[in-house]
Amino acid sequence: MSVRNNDYLSYIRLVLGLYILKILQQGPAHGNKLAEEIKRRTNNSFTPNTNALYPLLRRLEEKSYLVGEWDNPDTRSKRIYTIAEFGITRIPELELVLEERLEQMEAKIAILRSDLLG
Repeated sequence: MSVRNNDYLSYIRLVLGLYILKILQQGPAHGNKLAEEIKRRTNNSFTPNTNALYPLLRRLEEKSYLVGEWDNPDTRSKRIYTIAEFGITRIPELELVLEERLEQMEAKIAILRSDLLG
């Protein structure tokens, strides 16, 4: 995988992870509900791909950012996620990282706008 693909993937994980944690601060949710809420909050401009969402949820659970429990352990139909204390404490740090990444992107956009459209 190229550096650019890795950079883009880390950006998507950051945005998606921050959305997940902030939504879970408001209450428990399952994966589809999280995806729907992200889509709603972004006015349909960001629709999480399940191929990115569910591995990220597992990763956040492994890192103790959230806790997942099956709504029915016998059928394992829906996994309900709740934010953990560690996830709550990580939000400000993730916000700072995202702010830095967005500023970098905005600077690049300003250069392109000025050079190509200015």
